Amino acid sequence: MKLNAASEMLPMSRAEFGGIHPLAPKDQTEGYNEMITEVEKYLCAITGFSACSLQPNSGAAGEYAGLMTLRSYFKSKR
Repeated sequence: MKLNAASEMLPMSRAEFGGIHPLAPKDQTEGYNEMITEVEKYLCAITGFSACSLQPNSGAAGEYAGLMTLRSYFKSKR
């Protein structure tokens, strides 16, 4: 099991990020959506990918997503 460093998790434990209710109305999550969209754009610019996802968070699902990305890349090069 991978343990994230406390310094990596600290920003996500702030009430400003983690306090939003999953079923909050759309008009109350505009700032979150803007921030997420900007992070996705930055990651696409850095990696050269045309799109990215911030899910899955971690663990086996994250490893699987990474492997499937690599698999797709190498298949495209055939």
